[in-house]
Amino acid sequence: MLTGKVYVVTSPELVNAVARNSRALAFNPIIAQIGKRITGHDEATSQICQHSLNGEHGPGYVTEIHDKTVAALADTYSVEQITSTMLGEMQTYLDQAEQKIHINLFAWLRHAVTRCSTTAIYGQENPLVKDGEKLDEAFWDFDESLNILILDVLPHIFATVGNRARRRIGAAFQTYFQHYVPGQTASSTMALKRHLINTEYGITPWNAGRLEVGVLIGILANIIPTMFYMLIHMYHDKSLLRRIRNELEAAAVKSDPDGRTRILRVVTLREKCHLLHATFKEVLRHHALGATVRYVRDDTLLDGRYLLRKGMVVQMPLAVLHRDRGAWGEDASDFRPDRFLQPGADDVGKGIRQASALAFRPFGGGTSLCPGRHVATLETMALAAMMVLRFDLEPVEGNLSIPAPKQESMATNVFPPAKDVR
Repeated sequence: MLTGKVYVVTSPELVNAVARNSRALAFNPIIAQIGKRITGHDEATSQICQHSLNGEHGPGYVTEIHDKTVAALADTYSVEQITSTMLGEMQTYLDQAEQKIHINLFAWLRHAVTRCSTTAIYGQENPLVKDGEKLDEAFWDFDESLNILILDVLPHIFATVGNRARRRIGAAFQTYFQHYVPGQTASSTMALKRHLINTEYGITPWNAGRLEVGVLIGILANIIPTMFYMLIHMYHDKSLLRRIRNELEAAAVKSDPDGRTRILRVVTLREKCHLLHATFKEVLRHHALGATVRYVRDDTLLDGRYLLRKGMVVQMPLAVLHRDRGAWGEDASDFRPDRFLQPGADDVGKGIRQASALAFRPFGGGTSLCPGRHVATLETMALAAMMVLRFDLEPVEGNLSIPAPKQESMATNVFPPAKDVR
């Protein structure tokens, strides 16, 4: 699969044709093969994962865990609970930041959000923050080694640091699931469902720990660079920052009668803070630069014109789709959040304009749409709102600029900055 021909699709219309052929052009086989290289689970677990990958023989592990994760993270109450827990955990870091003169913004975000987002999923027994093991830092050692781990060539030699980090994190989650008691262990519904399905399919605790290493990529690897670029773009554009602050004050902030306590109403952000939401979408359009991929399960004539051979891979680069002038206009290269607002919207905004599903795919599309997109959206918007309402950010030297991204992993879409901002 990883050594054959790659078909690159850059036309939004052909992307739609790929989406219509989800049976023949599937994502799950990619996950099944690359997933083993990423997490290092054993062959028996790999066989469980590969059975009925697309539901052809009834329910399978991959389809069931995907569907249960979607259900757990699509429920409005669950999304709001996860976000509220994450923000509650963030208060300590925000209070600490208030006492500091200088921070390295991306490093600070990475440390704080890694710990807080995972605690919102796994509860107070979160393995990444227990016992002073610094497993939050180990995750990023693992993430930086992903490309070499995916190659799967003597990882204990060529990816020593990442391989060791993977082993440590897997062992910590093995212990977590060995002591997990449904109904007693306080965690998100997502963590509960994963434990129940792993148990149902006979996934051993050791392999459950390894599989969870891969889940952490979905929880952390894209959202933290997205949060970073969201903040940088808002503070870089003083006019945009002023408009967003005005919108938040009008639509999402409630003050006590004494005026000393102000409460951010997180549940209103997506529905009432249209400019903030539009800015989030524009950040993804600009900075989701990876690619979505599909495996060709059967010979397929795409759009009646292009023959795709069985066993090959289809790649759809987001960097091209998200800058397509036919879809976005002549200013496709410009950062302009207002393109996502309905015509005539004022500073507060009258609504979000739906982007083309063909040319805007930061969360994938079709049957492989990211299960965590609702949590990622609300967490990013909520943290951005808290930051702009509480802090002014200025660079220590010079003017604030937008750092170029640095591609670190084939498994992520939003890359971290090549240089931090201090």
